[in-house]
Amino acid sequence: MKNYQSTVLLLICAAALLTSCKKWLDVDSDTNVVQEILFDKHDGFYTAVNGVYLLLGQPELYARELTWGAASALGNNYDISTASKVPKKYVNLATKDYSTSDNIATTDPIWEKGYNVIANCNNILSHLEQKDSSFFPLGQLEKDLIQGEMLGVRAMMHFDLLRLYAPAPKADDGKLYIPYVSSYPQKATQHLTVQATLDNIIRDLEQAKTLLAKNDTLDNTNNNVMKSLRYRFITIIDNLPGGLFFSYRGYRMNYVAASALLARIYLWRDNTGDKAKAYDCANSVYHLATDEGWFTFTSSYNLQTSDPNNIYRKMFDDVLLSAYNNTLPDIYTATKSFNEAFTLSNTTTLFGSDLDDFRLLYLMDGTTSKISRRWEPIVTTATLSQEVAAQTKMAPIIRLSEMYYTLCECLAETDLPKAIQLLSTLRTARGAKAPLTVSSKAEFLELLYNDMTREFMTEGQTFFLYKRLNRPIFNGAVPLDMTGRYVLPLPHSEDAYINL
Repeated sequence: MKNYQSTVLLLICAAALLTSCKKWLDVDSDTNVVQEILFDKHDGFYTAVNGVYLLLGQPELYARELTWGAASALGNNYDISTASKVPKKYVNLATKDYSTSDNIATTDPIWEKGYNVIANCNNILSHLEQKDSSFFPLGQLEKDLIQGEMLGVRAMMHFDLLRLYAPAPKADDGKLYIPYVSSYPQKATQHLTVQATLDNIIRDLEQAKTLLAKNDTLDNTNNNVMKSLRYRFITIIDNLPGGLFFSYRGYRMNYVAASALLARIYLWRDNTGDKAKAYDCANSVYHLATDEGWFTFTSSYNLQTSDPNNIYRKMFDDVLLSAYNNTLPDIYTATKSFNEAFTLSNTTTLFGSDLDDFRLLYLMDGTTSKISRRWEPIVTTATLSQEVAAQTKMAPIIRLSEMYYTLCECLAETDLPKAIQLLSTLRTARGAKAPLTVSSKAEFLELLYNDMTREFMTEGQTFFLYKRLNRPIFNGAVPLDMTGRYVLPLPHSEDAYINL
């Protein structure tokens, strides 16, 4: 219990991201006094919010386990054959025996760190509630921004925990699974059903979307940060009225990310009418990309450079939200020993005749045993461009491409020709040249899920795709039967981290 109280205010120095450096907070003693000092000035909220985003970038969350680590191992992205060089802990996890000590040591921290993020969000929200809008230099706009970001992060974190530790709605048994924690300090918690948890997630994220729209779409100065790729991830606008805190919106919960996450969640919830809501959310993001030009797909020029070190490894042009860790390449290297490698599974059969597909041709290394370049450290003495250097620190959470897939899946039932057109557009943008020959909805959906598997490889979404569909995991070879293996057991530490 003391560990939870000690870490709940781990508000990390954010010099690497958004604001000037502030020293770590000593939360083991006089915690209440520290909080009062922190939230006594408006820039104390900046420190606290930036700390939440650095918590999201921990290895136990999006800088490893929820992207290229545990989630990708669960999704069978890696070759776990006897000849494989994949780190043993991920080979063990891919076998889906979640009770082993090695697997518990990998998955339990996801729960613990996830609820730590949620507690920090709730703590900020509780202090924010006590402040009048005049407390902030930009008034209600600024207060709404902070509230929207923290509600959105809280909802997103609950959703990813739900996707791991509870069944998907297609396999829902109506039992209680995880708590939805919405206050700090939380004196008691109640585990909820999958549907009740999703209702809470959607409520928070819909509110977040409304609050974030004021800054990201309606404010004619601040929305410039959302419209520009460089401003989202690389440089700042010097004359922003709110200063640095309003920069780098791609690394922060933003209006577009909230819309995209809602599309993901509505598709997951699978209630009557949810597919239409998923379509509307995805279509709003699609509109901002195609009609407003806010987002695009990475061009072949930035992927086929003669220097493999200078490719756009994360294809960050279409990333809607990313976690950040300045030492991400070091985390990747340290996770494997000198003779280990994250060898990908069945890439030859997965890509078939699409040998020109950028995701195979430029984002994988090796001949037959492929390794993803998305996470590999760049080994070069040459000066990297700002664009390439920035991508080494990114852990993408959601992309524009997923919105295309969502539209395709929804349209497959009502307008198959348009769905085929959208998927063809996406595949062409990713370099695939084999034409789509489709004669039925069922055939189209198989092609769609195949392309999603290519796109999601090592970014943590493959496991969740097939779990949502309640079908075996396909990784290019024989589908893997997942009966009874889609739900991780709750960690033994659950009581210590939830029941305050």
